[in-house]
Amino acid sequence: MDARTAFTDTELVYVSFTRAWALLTDWDAAPVWMPGVDHMYAEGRPELGMAIDFTAGGHERTATITALEPEDSLTLTMSSGDVRTDYRYELAQDGDNVRVSLTVDVVVDDDLASMAAEIRESVADADGGQLQQFKEYAEASP
Repeated sequence: MDARTAFTDTELVYVSFTRAWALLTDWDAAPVWMPGVDHMYAEGRPELGMAIDFTAGGHERTATITALEPEDSLTLTMSSGDVRTDYRYELAQDGDNVRVSLTVDVVVDDDLASMAAEIRESVADADGGQLQQFKEYAEASP
């Protein structure tokens, strides 16, 4: 694991590849499976540079798609002050199902270098169950 990686997780999701991608990029439904997210909104299909507005803990925030391989992988990047967090979702066909992986990297400015491990641990604690929640949501969706 890279020194800036907070955590990596993988889940086998028992839905089709196409369905998993559609659910992953259904921003309106993200609060169902993204811990701490109260509301998420973006207009249109995912594209590089797209801004995705969301509310978490009563605070308005914005994520940006900073890497995109349509129907294969996408990275959502959020910045707050001296901390940047990258959520990289990757999908891989596994028979009739899909294996979804999430790698979360946290980059801190030099001013916070002494707190980097603590910040990464906090992110891992907050978001470590995200893929399990996505799996439950995806498999229960009509």
